[in-house]
Order: sequence, then C-alpha cells, then structure tokens
Amino acid sequence: MTLKNIIIKTKDKLCDILYPNGLKCIFCGRDILDFENKPYCEHCEKLGLLNVGHKCERCDMIIKEGNIVCDFCGIRSKCFDKAFCPLNYEGYAKNSILKFKNDNARYLAKPFAKLIYQRLKEDNIKIDIILAVPIHEKTRKKRGYNQSELLARELSVLLNRPYLPILEKNKQTQDQKKLPYRERLTNVEQCFVLKDKNAIKGKNVLIVDDVMTTCATLNEISKLLVSYADMIYVAAIARDNLQ
Repeated sequence: MTLKNIIIKTKDKLCDILYPNGLKCIFCGRDILDFENKPYCEHCEKLGLLNVGHKCERCDMIIKEGNIVCDFCGIRSKCFDKAFCPLNYEGYAKNSILKFKNDNARYLAKPFAKLIYQRLKEDNIKIDIILAVPIHEKTRKKRGYNQSELLARELSVLLNRPYLPILEKNKQTQDQKKLPYRERLTNVEQCFVLKDKNAIKGKNVLIVDDVMTTCATLNEISKLLVSYADMIYVAAIARDNLQ
C-alpha cells in the first residue's frame, strides 16, 4: 500500500469518527436525530442553506415573484428541461461541497445525493438513466475521483435506475469558477463526447453535477443528448445564484 493510500484511509477513518453516518449534521457537525430524512441540524436549516422560494422553472435559481424564468434563461434558452438544486452555494453548504470536491470527503456523496433525490421525488420526476458530468483524465488522476460520478452512483441506488459512464471530457479547460460569465459559456464548448447515443434514445435522462452557476457545463452536455433523449433533467447539490 502506498503512502498516499495510507493517508487517504486514515483520513476516511477519522471522518467516520468525526461525522458518523446518521448522527452528525453534514454542514456543522452538530448531533441530529433523523439523518435519513434530514442530514442537517435545525440551526443550519435556519441559515438559508436550502434553495427554497420562488424559482426559475428552468434553472432553479431564485427569482422575483411573478416571473416564470430568470433573465438568463429568458435571453439564452437551455437544452435541458428542468434543473434541481436542493442547496444554496454559500456558507456552511459551500464549505461542505468544497470538502467533498477537493478534500477527499467522499462520505458526503450519500447525504448530498439524498437531498437531490428528495427534490426529484417532490416533483415526481421519472428517470430512466443517470449520467455524471465527466472530468478530464488529468484532473481525475490528480484528485483521485470524480465527485459528480460519486453522486450519480448514489442516485442510481436511490432511484433504482442505471448509471451509465457514457460521457467523456476530451479537452482540459480552465476552472469555471475563475472565469466571468461570458467566458464560462465558451470555455466548455465542444469538450464533451457522448460515447453511446443508442443508450439514451427515448429515455428520460438525469445529468448530475456538484454546483450549478451559469449552467454552461450542463447545457453543453445537454446539447449532445437533445436529439436522442425524451426528457433531459439536470441536478446539482447547490445553486450558485447569478443575481
């Protein structure tokens, strides 16, 4: 066993001790009673971490009462049908997602996936196939895992639907969060490949990511599916509002 693997295993054991499944809030670590249905404490629930309120019918971003879609979806149409993001990308929620993405906190995949699952069930969404936003091979080797794939695999269990690894990222891109809005839209153009079109024909597809901001990544992937899939849904742990 390599030193890196020993460190990872030790870290995972420490996480199990500090955040035992079913006992601790995934945001602040406080004790909670009903982890299966609500993996966060009442204190964090009051901090505005949940993405609730009047939202864009397409991208799930909070908008003014009376509007149907946000200004961004009104100006630039999306290739997916509807988005689902249970959390707001701020405060404790943002910190937990960054741990999940960058600090090997893989144990968070299950509760994060459960939050997405609950949102899908609220709208009675029917899914046939689950896909994950892919990362470039160099990124995977550096990080050791694809956080979106971990979420997709957990959702596959919850929804009892297959996860298919049929998306590939064939071009390394700049980090989206470091770019302004317009550059984010072009940064991910033509960098994804759909390896099996027949697998999604006539299916309701769910594409899973960690955070949604401009929707550029999820929309670019949706472009590959729109001629084959019946319905295209996208989901992320959190929505980073542009307004």
